[in-house]
Amino acid sequence: AALIDELGRTVVRFQDATQKYDEAVGEIFGLGPTERLCLSFLWDGPKTASAIARHIRLTPAAVTALVDRLEKRGLVRRTSDPTDRRKVLVEAGEETMKITAEAYLPLRDRGAAALRKYSEAELRTVIAVMTDSLSIQDEMMRELLARHGKA
Repeated sequence: AALIDELGRTVVRFQDATQKYDEAVGEIFGLGPTERLCLSFLWDGPKTASAIARHIRLTPAAVTALVDRLEKRGLVRRTSDPTDRRKVLVEAGEETMKITAEAYLPLRDRGAAALRKYSEAELRTVIAVMTDSLSIQDEMMRELLARHGKA
């Protein structure tokens, strides 16, 4: 029980540190929380505006305004979906790549270096714990929103 409590406290500290780092990035590069969420969602490739809206819990009109703002700054660009030319995708722009290179790739690289001291089995355990934690947090968020009529 004490070890589980210690892990819980460590996770909270990790979440707080992540939020502080992201806020510092936002302050330096003039990005609010919603803009940062949108850009991080595009990390692994282009997304539709409706997928962005669901992910960051905005209305379609609000996402359109968000994408317009980000596009003006070169942070995103709209492209045609290669499988359906009627669809528009939003992808990270050149300015986002510059921010990522300065603020996030060094963080990733230093973290990867720190993780190299662990065995494959240990890393798989960490992945399993993080995956379970993400599922629990997503479920609890949906329940909390539903209880308060925000679902």
